[in-house]
Amino acid sequence: MAIDPEPQPFPTAAQIPLQNFNLPQFPREAANLKHLTLTSDIKPTEYADFLATPLSQDAINPSIPEGIDSLTLELFSLGYPAPFLTRLGKALPRLKALTLYSHLIDGVSDDSRRDAGEFIHKALVGAKGDAGNSNGSGLRELHLLDAFCRKGFVSGIGDILDDLDSPEQGTQSALRFLEVSYTYRGHSDSDFLSRIPAEELPALLVSSLIAASFRLSPPASGSDTGLSDVPDDPADVDENGERVSGKKPEGIIPFSSAHSGALLLVDRLIGRASKEVKDVNDPENEPTPSEPPKLRMLDCTLYTLSLDQLEQILNYQKELAILNASVLLSTGGENTKRALLNTLQSSGKNMEVVEIVGVPEKEDQQFAESLDRATYFNSVLPSAADMRDLSAILPHLESLSMNILRAPGLGSVSWVRKDGEWVDEEARGD
Repeated sequence: MAIDPEPQPFPTAAQIPLQNFNLPQFPREAANLKHLTLTSDIKPTEYADFLATPLSQDAINPSIPEGIDSLTLELFSLGYPAPFLTRLGKALPRLKALTLYSHLIDGVSDDSRRDAGEFIHKALVGAKGDAGNSNGSGLRELHLLDAFCRKGFVSGIGDILDDLDSPEQGTQSALRFLEVSYTYRGHSDSDFLSRIPAEELPALLVSSLIAASFRLSPPASGSDTGLSDVPDDPADVDENGERVSGKKPEGIIPFSSAHSGALLLVDRLIGRASKEVKDVNDPENEPTPSEPPKLRMLDCTLYTLSLDQLEQILNYQKELAILNASVLLSTGGENTKRALLNTLQSSGKNMEVVEIVGVPEKEDQQFAESLDRATYFNSVLPSAADMRDLSAILPHLESLSMNILRAPGLGSVSWVRKDGEWVDEEARGD
């Protein structure tokens, strides 16, 4: 007697490469899909032609499962032909998580910009309809990874969130997790930072959030990716495509503590009316302070914070358990380290994990070029004795790492508490 094999469950996740802007027919086996990733595989020579071609009525195949609640769109470097995104959003009424990776979000035309704006607006507000056939009150997670856009687009998203997050009307956005992350390309592209909407991004901070990330990461090296023979950053090769010999620049350079985005970040995190935001229709009117979030996790390494700015944030954000921050090192040596540790003592008692990215003043960076750089900056890195003193004030602290500009050659420490003792799991540089 033959025994039928146990039926395999239908998949809950799928990735589909697209060579044009028409979704394929979804098979019956896709009925249980919850997570969908659409990846552009469009030839660069054909991309502009697809954008100029009117979108077909059946571009969003009606067979797409309505139960999908997590959508990732990646590598659409020139955006989408309108109204691709709004039709896609309408077909996915239960969307709770949206990730946009390596994107020009609002495309290259006014129609694409309006299409993207309407898509994100409806996703944040929430689909209308029966409770069982909608995402309720809107997105819970928004991830913008190496995502770029034209001026004003991110501010528009912030306005949507502010409208949803209205104490006067007794309403609150559903958004709980916000992730904005960029891979630093400034060593090979001098205009890189100017393309990030850094002055607008903190407008996305609303009171509903429990985790927020504005992260700046160094590009992965070939050894990090396991592809040592494949250059993964333009700084690795010359104009002829040949690998550059010798050591290339390392690390990141965040926006300065005086940048309007850094100032707005602090204001939004402490509930202060920002001087950086004025009503264009009534510029004399003082802006209304926003209700700040009460975060459990904050990564703001995209922006440099002065010790005073960091202290302001820590004095208000007392629920923080995880902190990643770029901090200005205004002077070198023991005094700077002591001032930093004193500032960290302002953290709430829930603090568990801390990463500090030290940002030397330009004068210190230039001075260090002529010295043993790791030795020069090591004087600001916490010692085991420092960690014992700090953990006496922050009893739940489990780890603290510190580096200089996320550059391995400038020295670093990674302290972890094991069996009541502090252990440095990382060498202090080369």
